[in-house]
Amino acid sequence: MLIATNQHHRSILLLCLASSITLSHGAPQQQQQQNPVYTDHYFQPSKIQKENFDPYIPRPTPIVDENIAPVEYYPSRMNEKLPDAHQLTLAEKQHYIKDAMVFAWDGYRTYSWGSDENRPVSNRPVNTRNGWGASIVDGIDTLYIMGLYGEFNEARDYIANIDWDITQDSDLVQVFETTIRYVGGLLSAYELSGDEMFVEKTVELVDRLLPAFDTPTGIPYQYVNFKTGKGVKSGFPDGASCLAELGTVQLEFTRLSEITGDWTYHHAGQRVYNTFVQLKTNQPGLFPHLINPDTGDAVGDYVSWGGMADSFYEYLIKQYVMSGGKDDRMKEMVIQSIRSMETYLIARPKGHPEIALLADLNGETQTPKMDELACFAPGNLLLAARTIPELADIEELASDMMHGCYNAWTSTRTGIAPEVFAYMDEAGNTVVGNLTGRREYLSKTYGVFPLAPSYILRPETIESIFYFYRFTRDRRYQDMAWDIFNSIHTYCRANSGFSGIDNVDAYYPNWDDRQESFFFAETLKYLYLLFDDDNDSSQQQEQLLSLNEWVLNTEAHPFKITDIVPPPTPPYKKKRAHWMDHLTVFLIHWIKLLFIPYLNLF
Repeated sequence: MLIATNQHHRSILLLCLASSITLSHGAPQQQQQQNPVYTDHYFQPSKIQKENFDPYIPRPTPIVDENIAPVEYYPSRMNEKLPDAHQLTLAEKQHYIKDAMVFAWDGYRTYSWGSDENRPVSNRPVNTRNGWGASIVDGIDTLYIMGLYGEFNEARDYIANIDWDITQDSDLVQVFETTIRYVGGLLSAYELSGDEMFVEKTVELVDRLLPAFDTPTGIPYQYVNFKTGKGVKSGFPDGASCLAELGTVQLEFTRLSEITGDWTYHHAGQRVYNTFVQLKTNQPGLFPHLINPDTGDAVGDYVSWGGMADSFYEYLIKQYVMSGGKDDRMKEMVIQSIRSMETYLIARPKGHPEIALLADLNGETQTPKMDELACFAPGNLLLAARTIPELADIEELASDMMHGCYNAWTSTRTGIAPEVFAYMDEAGNTVVGNLTGRREYLSKTYGVFPLAPSYILRPETIESIFYFYRFTRDRRYQDMAWDIFNSIHTYCRANSGFSGIDNVDAYYPNWDDRQESFFFAETLKYLYLLFDDDNDSSQQQEQLLSLNEWVLNTEAHPFKITDIVPPPTPPYKKKRAHWMDHLTVFLIHWIKLLFIPYLNLF
């Protein structure tokens, strides 16, 4: 999955939009009565025949308050736990997960259709991704994979009428989030269904994103203003672009070029790497999380495989996989980044040599904490070990890290991992000083303890478990996934969907009333596929998403692996800064020098 969500992407909860008017059902009463009533009873939704799902009721466009509002917290309730893993067949577990998808999708469809998200506690719509219906586009391939074809067709008809020029919450469109959620969702819907409409909508959208790449280095700015058609820099120092965002468009752009035959998209994504071939760092293959898009220089020296950097490294190995093992530049970058990660970022908590974790690197100093976002890494390392012979030796490290990430889940009172967890390094250092009480107990028992204790329905650990099960066929990984889903069901299932919680180590956490679109795209999809072994459709689904035939983007959208060899990317003609840009920078610099010292007088 990604940076704080979003991106994303990704470790900071985003501000969200509050709804000013509650959406009415807007459907005939007779049809409303046909909708299933969901309870926590096993298989209640599944007993309803498929024909009850197929007809769909068009929903009016929801009216959303455009004033940005903070996240609101509500008292939660615990749902009755589901049966333990050993009490259920794989088919029964998969039915439970499909029921969760239907329950959350029906809540979104009823209260928030056409908006980006449904608030699953207050039953209100909210726009966080420009108001194009992020949940619909991000979740459509999951509907198809689960066989929910009626819902898929309804989503397809909605997508066909999206006008990308109409943005609900801002004229600024974030390139990264739009690419992984919207572009990825559209392409995967085409891959699965063969419907050309999805390609047409993808081209419309990506053509509007390309101005972000019109920079002196080819590194994209963070945003595009869809009103002016111009790229817009981030609010980071020097207008820097973050590593994950600039390095997480390549799978989508390359696959779009393969489908359309227009290599403009592929070339735009690949030119980004010209800077990194030349950029010298103290840790070869690892890069600071902020890069100046005008100069290609690093901004700061903070290195991480977590938020703001994660999917940059994820896409290196996945591009190599997507190339069918033909992209030598990607192979070299993968090997170098993983070997440096082994040298500079791996840590083993004090008293727990059996688990491996990632540290952040501030200059030359390790910071003993790890984002849940970074728990994509065990699966990514295993993918690299099984794909590149020179990296076969890292499989044991990947397994130890998988164990460490899973401990972040099993150690808490809810059985859910925190947004960020910390640990005591081998020298006895922590990011919070001396450990006492609960933190000391968790550190000694599990090797980790919560640092940022919230959970926003993230999928990264589940994603790694998916790769471990697919490559090893070891049933214990299915049991691990089921325990995680059981905890999410118990603590996050709310009124019309699933909500994040504020404290994973509390007996009674509060709901945050947020259901990000990646819950449909990633969390439930990975869980569903993990149990796709012994039911009637297992052979079809295995062929559908075999890791020999498909590569999944950071939002779990599947793209086909082909034998198409892209043409060489032509040399990039660097955009020269206009003289007015230099003048503006000069004037701003002197204004700061002249007036900032006197501001404290007012």
